[in-house]
Amino acid sequence: MADETNVNIEATEAEDKKATAEKQKKAADLEKQLENQITREEKDFKKQLVKMKKVFMTIPEDPNNPDDVVPVGWNGVIYTIPRGIEVEVPEVIRDIWRESYAKTQEVNKRIRDSVKKELKIN
Repeated sequence: MADETNVNIEATEAEDKKATAEKQKKAADLEKQLENQITREEKDFKKQLVKMKKVFMTIPEDPNNPDDVVPVGWNGVIYTIPRGIEVEVPEVIRDIWRESYAKTQEVNKRIRDSVKKELKIN
């Protein structure tokens, strides 16, 4: 009886290992498919950017943010734009940066205003 139980346990373990290996292979295959899909989409987005209207922009230097470049992304395509240098970019990239910059300015203003207010404790 003990031999039969050991055989059953070994068979179950073998089945579990096989099932685990199959799951890992399916996961690896799915990952590969997704990577290929992302690569194709990125190429398509880059083609779209090439076709878009180009504009010139300059990102101002910022003593509070010493990074030499500013990353601006659109659908996974990242442009690294140097500060203080006029560069030509697709219009959508400039628009994304402008919106981000405007929102940052708004938040910074709210912070400055809140610091200036007096705190009243009753």
